[in-house]
Amino acid sequence: MKRYPLGQSRLYNVTSPADLATRLGMDLEVLEHLANHGDNYKRFNVGKAKKRAVQEPKDRLKQAHLKVSRWLSRIETPEYLHSAVRGRSYITNAKAHSAEVNLIKVDIKSFFQNVTTHSVYLFLLDTMKCRKDVAMLLAKLLTVDGHLPTGSSVSPILSFYAHKRMFDEIAALAQERNLRFTVYVDDMCLSGDEAVRATLFRVRGIIARHGLKSHKCRYFPAGVPRVVTGSALTIRGFRLPHRRHLKIKDAFENLDAMPEGPLRDKAIDALRSRLFEAAQLEPAWADRARSTLFKR
Repeated sequence: MKRYPLGQSRLYNVTSPADLATRLGMDLEVLEHLANHGDNYKRFNVGKAKKRAVQEPKDRLKQAHLKVSRWLSRIETPEYLHSAVRGRSYITNAKAHSAEVNLIKVDIKSFFQNVTTHSVYLFLLDTMKCRKDVAMLLAKLLTVDGHLPTGSSVSPILSFYAHKRMFDEIAALAQERNLRFTVYVDDMCLSGDEAVRATLFRVRGIIARHGLKSHKCRYFPAGVPRVVTGSALTIRGFRLPHRRHLKIKDAFENLDAMPEGPLRDKAIDALRSRLFEAAQLEPAWADRARSTLFKR
């Protein structure tokens, strides 16, 4: 997919609500109704021990979110960003680091819930140069209950742009200290000799100045195994974390207990995907994935 400078984005310099509607291929009255009336989200919880609230846009609004997501994803991004970028993933994020040097990790607490309608509005107004009424209309379309929806396709990339100044400030600190810096949604890692507690303190200060809260802050000295975005980094290379081993084990056990039928076929497909994903870290898992092909 070809990438463009920010100024060439379809989202850049939208001059009126009618112009926005034309670019989205939607009727202006429909856009205004979606932005200002009713609840256009499916709401549910996921997770067992710890419930997480999800807001997923309904069909008409989902189409607008998908278009904006595609437009934002086509903008040229910094090398440090590994989420919502084609060709990059949580695995490329992890593989940018190793266990041979110091590493510090920090997340942002409830990131999507703390990316506010106002911060989205300011991004659209100041960075994307949209007219004020357009920026407000879009900000309302792309947020719910005053923040980014947790179940929308646009939230991962929009959360980055809404706080790009913060991420760029941390990237500048990393460059100053000769550190490797990566971002996967709200998961930030810095590795190198100067990835020490004092640097972590500086990073947390930057996050606080931008009105967000840091958590899951960790420091790993060189040689100590660490988990980075679902990948275990050890001095012997990449390994599958213990938690993911257990999920695969449980999936095999559940599969053995299931009768033949569509549900079992679906479970096989899910397990196979999990195994091929694991093989990206440990190639030996690919053999088990292939053998699972014959369990139908």
